[in-house]
Amino acid sequence: MYFLIPLVFLGCTKRALDDHQTDMGYDYFPVKVGQYRTYAVDSIVFGQTGADTIYSQIKETIVEELGEGQNKKYRVLREWRRSPNDNWHTNTVWWIVKEDNRIIQTEENLKFIKLTFPVQLGTTWDGNAFFDDRTTVKIASENLEFFKEWDYQVVGKGDYVLNNETFDDIFVVEEANFETSIELRKSTAIYAKGVGLIERRQQILDTQCITCTGDWAEKAEKGVILTQLLIEHN
Repeated sequence: MYFLIPLVFLGCTKRALDDHQTDMGYDYFPVKVGQYRTYAVDSIVFGQTGADTIYSQIKETIVEELGEGQNKKYRVLREWRRSPNDNWHTNTVWWIVKEDNRIIQTEENLKFIKLTFPVQLGTTWDGNAFFDDRTTVKIASENLEFFKEWDYQVVGKGDYVLNNETFDDIFVVEEANFETSIELRKSTAIYAKGVGLIERRQQILDTQCITCTGDWAEKAEKGVILTQLLIEHN
């Protein structure tokens, strides 16, 4: 269960921006060895055989710090399980580099600029600058230009309630918002101060049915609808 209370979107005053500029916003993506976050992940995967719904949990733990200064990076162990009653299984390892003006996270050999600093309403950046946005990702044996037309922007801030926990200070990052008659690319991330990522929602879908109308969940032929919600952290 989740809702915003109240969320401030683009249109803030110059004074508000100036006041916030003194805080670089590093706490929206805290990086410290021992920190962990556990997420409930719901995915509807579309492919040749139709749509399959997959429920799972992902745990991300920062397990190691390497290097110094701008060369410092952190190893993130990602674990997966189908349900809360199952044991954790190592899924993959990600890497984080925290620079003065940005956070770079390497996921499955793709390098993303997750946030830029200072974090401010209206800030835009090319979060996928390190790779071609026509890079394909395989979803249910189908190749998909997952990151086509992505364009990152901080679009909201405020308080947020998720799973009965109130987060007093959050920023909303719109990572993608692109749609044609045959393609949909939507991705939004929410970062809470002192915690990091608390929610991600994605609709990455394709269809060849130009004349189809209605909801994308009905006309999609390949892709994924993903919801990732924080359920535990330290």
